[in-house]
Amino acid sequence: MNVRPYLILLAVIWPLCASANQVDRKQSELDALKQRLQTLQQEFRDTQAHRQEAADELRQSERAISSAVRQLRQLDGERQRAQTDLQTLTQQADATTARIREQQAHLAQVLKGTYQRGQGDALKLILNGADPNQTARDLRYLAHLSRAQQAMIDTLRADLAQLNALQQQTAQKTSELTQLQVAREAEQKTLLADKLAREQMLQKLSAQIQQQRREISNLQRDERSLTRLVERLNRLMAQQAAREAARARAAQQAKNNQKTEKNAAGQPRRGVAVNTETPVAFRTDRPFSGLKGSLRLPVAGELMNRFGAPREGGGVSWKGLFIRAAEGTAVKAIAAGQVVFSEWLRGFGNLIIVDHGEGYMSLYSNNESLYKQVGERVQPGDAIATVGNSGGQPDTGLYFEMRHQSRPVNPLLWVK
Repeated sequence: MNVRPYLILLAVIWPLCASANQVDRKQSELDALKQRLQTLQQEFRDTQAHRQEAADELRQSERAISSAVRQLRQLDGERQRAQTDLQTLTQQADATTARIREQQAHLAQVLKGTYQRGQGDALKLILNGADPNQTARDLRYLAHLSRAQQAMIDTLRADLAQLNALQQQTAQKTSELTQLQVAREAEQKTLLADKLAREQMLQKLSAQIQQQRREISNLQRDERSLTRLVERLNRLMAQQAAREAARARAAQQAKNNQKTEKNAAGQPRRGVAVNTETPVAFRTDRPFSGLKGSLRLPVAGELMNRFGAPREGGGVSWKGLFIRAAEGTAVKAIAAGQVVFSEWLRGFGNLIIVDHGEGYMSLYSNNESLYKQVGERVQPGDAIATVGNSGGQPDTGLYFEMRHQSRPVNPLLWVK
């Protein structure tokens, strides 16, 4: 019994089963990672909303504190003015009191003299038989003196009443200002405490946002790595199945996965042309369609195919140019435009697409790394990526396409 076919079949099935299990396990990890990333992104948005609310409340607190401080300053000014007025009134009161005492002393002497002369002075003057003219003059003098004394007493009483009223009003105003200032100071203290609490909350939310950003960044990086791993495993499974099927059919013939391909004569595949010039910076007012025939290819290197020629092994034809170049070589933008895609894409690896307007786009794929992000403007000669072999490309180089209204055009018709 010939067991060789069974051994071959086992050799085909066993690695595929092991790879399938690994892909399923990695896919489950990827799904869980995506779910965690979505949850964290929602938490991040909620935290940002809370921080905005805290910032708004802090702004309101700071405005209230500013208003309270301004009012306290105004109250201090009013209190100082009230104290100055009170001091002036006190001085006036002292002067008035002294004047009252002096007038009281003078009045006391007058009253004492009147008392000593007796209460009937006017009647005595009439009845004492003196000269009538002299008596009339004396009576007028006494009447005038009595009126003057009464007026002096009335004036003193009015001054004392007004002074007492002003002192009471000033004392009341000072008391009100003091109470209001105490209340304002208590309010300011409360506002400052509230501001401190909001600042602490804002700092806490900011720290939380920073932590969430780092975690989201790490998760996104892990997601990209795991996505690439799952895709690579899928490609490896497909490649392995194809190799093993071909090995089973051919029995003795094995295919290698080297970076250089061999032609029918067993010699390394040679390019069809060599490009030595790369884009340089230039400025022009012409639209992109007016640049035809004056551009340069993105990298210097060996052109491995012709546009429109069939690919090796049959199938679709080349819609662009593959330029073999050293890994890490700078890939330069052929003209001014805006980046509309910058991401890994199955079959193209790290791909960057630049929109030049008028429906024209240039595509740069299989890159090692991408320098520009979606939305960024680029100028002719700007380094936008570096040469690599991402996307499963066996050779290191750049696959370059130009398209108009989504249809491929021959890049060689646009270069010098």
